[in-house]
Amino acid sequence: MRGSAIAPMSPHPQPLSRKGRGASEGSFRWLLKADRIGFLDALEDRDLDNVAEVIIDIARDHPAVLQQRLDAWAARIGRDRLRLALPPLTRFWEEKGLRHKVRSLRAAGWHQWEVANLSAWHYLDLDPLQPRDDIDLAADWSLYAINRLAVRQLLDMGVKRFALSPEDGLSNMRSLLAEFAAQACVIVHQDTPQFLAESCAYANLIGGCPGKANCRFESMEMVSSHGEKVTALDYHCRTIVLNQEPYCLAHRLKDLAAAGAVYLRADFIYRPYDAETVRDRWRLVRAGKFGRTALAANFERGLL
Repeated sequence: MRGSAIAPMSPHPQPLSRKGRGASEGSFRWLLKADRIGFLDALEDRDLDNVAEVIIDIARDHPAVLQQRLDAWAARIGRDRLRLALPPLTRFWEEKGLRHKVRSLRAAGWHQWEVANLSAWHYLDLDPLQPRDDIDLAADWSLYAINRLAVRQLLDMGVKRFALSPEDGLSNMRSLLAEFAAQACVIVHQDTPQFLAESCAYANLIGGCPGKANCRFESMEMVSSHGEKVTALDYHCRTIVLNQEPYCLAHRLKDLAAAGAVYLRADFIYRPYDAETVRDRWRLVRAGKFGRTALAANFERGLL
């Protein structure tokens, strides 16, 4: 786990031509995202080859643990390959803690951020109409860059890279990659939430809340009225509903290379992963060997 074993690389290549020029199947620039920094503990140096950035959602880890572990990762791979992400949804009762983390991390010199909601500019004390050179912004898929006008709006707001929506299809992705290959990333593994609810699914099931001190609910399996099997997870009394299988395009790497994709991203968020599972699945995704039975959403048919 020596830092010198991984050569720093620029996460932002020079813009490509208007026609686009994708990576070959074996030379993608990979992005790895997690919402618990401990999920990455089992990664070896070889797992970080061709990784442009590691992205950490700052919402879940304790501030002291987060700062310490980020410093360790910076020593290992360099700060230029680390990006901090704001969560897509923040309630009023979460704002104080999030603001404290953002202030502390910015004071510590972290300037590469991923935004998932327009409120992120507010939390980062940024003016979307006056982009700044001292902050490097990337946009997550929840800002819905599904057409060129939306993309250009994000670029005008200071975003340097954006994620294509996992709800999109190959045809539309191809049209965006043709023009914005150097700024776009395609998510190839993710536990995309079906929905997030402020009510507790377990409390609704048993007819009332037992109170935090007495609650042991972490997750439960459910079946929808259409026979779809899903998993409901608890997060601070919020319910996050996920499909039992992840969204995954790992078996379509050749198609993505042909479409002009340069950046590919794998997310390990929401679900309570262990570090070994993340490492093993990350290796399978990058090798194109995971996901043949996983969900591909609208990849073939496109948005209706």
